[in-house]
Amino acid sequence: MSDKAKGKLSLVGLCLMIFTSVYGFNNIPRAFYMMGYAAIPWYIVGGLFFFLPFAFMVTELGSAFKEEKGGIYSWMEKAVGPTFAFIGTFMWYASYLVWMVNVSNGIMVPITNMIFGNSLHVPDPWILSLIAMAWIAAITFFALRGLDAVKKFATLGGIAVLSLNAILLVCALLVLILNGQPTTPITADAFVTSLNPNFNNGSAIGFIAFMVFAIFAYGGVEAVGGLVDETDKPEKNFPRGVVTSALIIAIGYSVMILCVGFFMNYQTGGAFYEGVKAGTINLGNAGYVTMQYLGEALGDAFGLDHSGAVAIGSILARYMGLAMLLSLMGAFFTLIYSPVKQIISGTPDK
Repeated sequence: MSDKAKGKLSLVGLCLMIFTSVYGFNNIPRAFYMMGYAAIPWYIVGGLFFFLPFAFMVTELGSAFKEEKGGIYSWMEKAVGPTFAFIGTFMWYASYLVWMVNVSNGIMVPITNMIFGNSLHVPDPWILSLIAMAWIAAITFFALRGLDAVKKFATLGGIAVLSLNAILLVCALLVLILNGQPTTPITADAFVTSLNPNFNNGSAIGFIAFMVFAIFAYGGVEAVGGLVDETDKPEKNFPRGVVTSALIIAIGYSVMILCVGFFMNYQTGGAFYEGVKAGTINLGNAGYVTMQYLGEALGDAFGLDHSGAVAIGSILARYMGLAMLLSLMGAFFTLIYSPVKQIISGTPDK
């Protein structure tokens, strides 16, 4: 391998960066929390009519402009001119700034879950703000060191996301096999009606709002557009990496949402249902509660006593905190480095 190729992104590295930018594991338990099995058709629609076409567009543009360093700025400049290219790219970057400010203020949630197994020890808001500032400063410092630092953290984040999915898939299938049936029954009605007791199934607005959520779950693949010139053999590996990741992500979301129902009791009177109804389970803690329940369901399926099942659940909840922290680190590194690189590298010197 030449020295020039050594610093380039491999196909696997590119796929892992796409995973950390697009695939949010928390979108799975949150979707099940909001809609139950009824989330699956909407994720399929979002994948077929938004994500896959968009991924093919990114692939086509990346292949056509494989020598360009400016990513989507360069693509837009060739299509609509430099003025609109700069405005569009800057608005895109600004949207990620809003996302980073929002997420960084909640960075203690995965940390406290990793340490304590729950979110009850989150500090006061003013302390969270100071931690968020330190988090952004640290991420920016390391991102300034170039692609190698970004690549390492993005790889860690991608591996963390993949491991969470592997744990959920294997454990959910074990619970299904040992119990003989899904904990939440699979019926035709369950795919068109939300199981959430607080959701108005008679309102079209509610379903449209969830469609927006499903589409948002697929956002972020454009961030790797500025890494075409950093990819080894971009004419072959970049399209292959984007398409492969897109297919896995689109299929993975639906399969994983289905798996949650194998161990989660979302029926009237069930623990998850009653927690949602009482408001103790919400969008903020749904992911950690899901992993806690997964461990407890696995322990019960193997015949462990209550304390043993709870211990397994606590271990999985803590690992969820660690994995989400690594995943967010990878996403932050990618989304701080790539948009700025595209703006700086793409815009003319004068």
